Amino acid sequence: MNGRTNPYGHRMIALIWNPWPPVRARITRVWLLIGLLAIGAGALATAAEPLHPQGKRDIYERVLTRPGAMVATTPGASGQDLIKALSRLYVFARQDSAGQEWLQVGTGIQDQSILGWLPAAQTVPWKQQLTLAFTNQGAGREPMLFLRDWDDLRAILDSSGPGPAAQALRTTVAQGQPDPRVLAVEPANFIDFSKQFYLLPILDFTEYRAITGDKIRALKVASVTLPDPAAASAGTPPPAAPPRNTAAAPLAGTDYRAAVLFVIDSTVSMGPYIAKTKAAIARFYKQIQQAGLGDRVAFGLVAFRAASQDPAKTQDLEFVARTYVNPAQVQGGQDFLTRVRDLDEARISTDHFDEDAYAGLKTALDTPDWKQRFAERHLILITDAGALDGTQRDPTTGQPVQSTTGFNANQIRGIAAEAGTSIAVLHLLTPEARRQNDTERAAAQYQTLSDNALNQQSAYFPIPDGSVAAFGRAIDVYAGRLIENLARATGSPEPKAAPHSSGKTATRPAAAAATPDDDQAARIRAIVDSLGHAARLAYLGQVQGTRAPEVFQAWISDKDFADPSITAVDVRVLLTKDQLSDLQQVLKGIVEAAESDLNADDSSRGFFDRLASVAAKFSVDPAAGGIQKATQLADLGLLGEYLQGLPYKSDVLTLTQDTWTRWGTMRQVEFIDQLKKKIRRYSVYYADQGRWVDLAQRAAVDPAEQVYPIPLTDLP
Repeated sequence: MNGRTNPYGHRMIALIWNPWPPVRARITRVWLLIGLLAIGAGALATAAEPLHPQGKRDIYERVLTRPGAMVATTPGASGQDLIKALSRLYVFARQDSAGQEWLQVGTGIQDQSILGWLPAAQTVPWKQQLTLAFTNQGAGREPMLFLRDWDDLRAILDSSGPGPAAQALRTTVAQGQPDPRVLAVEPANFIDFSKQFYLLPILDFTEYRAITGDKIRALKVASVTLPDPAAASAGTPPPAAPPRNTAAAPLAGTDYRAAVLFVIDSTVSMGPYIAKTKAAIARFYKQIQQAGLGDRVAFGLVAFRAASQDPAKTQDLEFVARTYVNPAQVQGGQDFLTRVRDLDEARISTDHFDEDAYAGLKTALDTPDWKQRFAERHLILITDAGALDGTQRDPTTGQPVQSTTGFNANQIRGIAAEAGTSIAVLHLLTPEARRQNDTERAAAQYQTLSDNALNQQSAYFPIPDGSVAAFGRAIDVYAGRLIENLARATGSPEPKAAPHSSGKTATRPAAAAATPDDDQAARIRAIVDSLGHAARLAYLGQVQGTRAPEVFQAWISDKDFADPSITAVDVRVLLTKDQLSDLQQVLKGIVEAAESDLNADDSSRGFFDRLASVAAKFSVDPAAGGIQKATQLADLGLLGEYLQGLPYKSDVLTLTQDTWTRWGTMRQVEFIDQLKKKIRRYSVYYADQGRWVDLAQRAAVDPAEQVYPIPLTDLP
């Protein structure tokens, strides 16, 4: 490949990451997960499998290639095969030649995958098989700086004002004045990691406390991406990202569209809110027509209830979740009203006060074609009850009552984040909900659910006393603001303010004090503005072909310099299908051991005795007799080595025998349920055919070596 030099004297090289369809029978085990690399004395000849890091037995050494790496047939020979930059390779052997260390490398763990020999200097040790994904700058953060050295990053963190210090560097670079400390600046537009995979591997990291007292994680990363073809042909470097306040370009002349999908509780007592929602949407469509946005904004509706233990009752309830209006198919306001004509509250009560809100949200997220048609997607959950998630118990059987999805708030939020879709919650704090003692627990669920990755803010809006009028004003403000923003961005006429259902536009004397209703309206507008801005950054990043910075090695902060409460990057773990499958099997073994212990007559010591059998099954050391004396799960060797050194704390590995015993049945059941939900999440990843990636970047690579970028938070 041809390299070129950027303004900072740094070599860059082009590559494209393309996922390959994953196909393979299982041949690996859980100890292959996330290789930790260590340089040490190794074999001098071909091995049957890759080398293990020093002191490790369950994992293999991996390296990333530098730009210009050439594979040779023997150590010291001339290179014959150019390897793409940042290709992940396994190390099979080491050998010195003329005072230079050489590595025998392969694309997989089988010896037939061996490519040849590389100088060690043409590779970078990869201690953890982790990569980063940028968060959306719509959260209110500034573009991330890629700094040459750790000392350059530390100087900013140690300054009296890290935010202004970083902004001064951005301004200098944006004005075309190269600064030797800055290798690159993150693009202002958002790069959707789920649509355009880019490898930003973590080479090293360190915890650090800035002079402000804020704790951050400094990350050493590598990056090589495809340069702009026009800039490359002209021999000019790619432009640095502009300051963030210039990033939100107008959308006139584009195909940018927005949709709102209402996900509404349709059980007994919800009739007035259903009617209010229908009436509000009819008004919204009038606003849309006034603004000439008929093809740019659409509304949809999904209704949900809950399944019953009684099959006959479930049949009478008609559905758990049903799509009444798909926003990608609706043809205006009258068509919407026609489609929801038959929607009303259920004729009979469900088994519990809590309903299956997650079934409604998952149905909405899976709505056909709306991700393709709409760049900005909002889900608005409307309910007076909590969501079934396994923390509730059936009063008759005593068994946990799960959502039909098997997911909880965190996992539905994660699915929405991966889909680039926001969730807002209008929580009706009705007198009946208070009588059921349901409001506080439900509020905690929905605050978690609506903590959107797009803007890192919670779009949770409680409606005091479940006031129908206050509810109507809230949805008027939300949808009205979205329509206004879209009209402004696309150059359409400003729509008239929507009157409330009374037919009169709400007004308040200028001198009157602000009310809680006013405060809520202001917060809704701010959230809609922020979510819309984030969606536009993602859209512009896609249509303008924005790519990750073309740097090779640099240091970054995982937090925004100006506001460390805002996260700048998400960590992803790269696992093969077999590794993911084995991780599932280990967790299933833990779950089975825990459930057997709950149902057994012997003491809770039985849990760790049963886990010892699971550990022996997966152990590569037949003599690992110490597991029988384990007092904490980490000692069993099930997940230990591959989690060591990761920037994360495992809830599972820190579990001790004493803790398990003290928890009692309720907490033990909760622990088991959380593991089951992770297992279900792994099944979703496993089936996601479009996002498996070939890190070796070879046309003939074993499909078994393709990986999936799993959020770090989904590890056990």
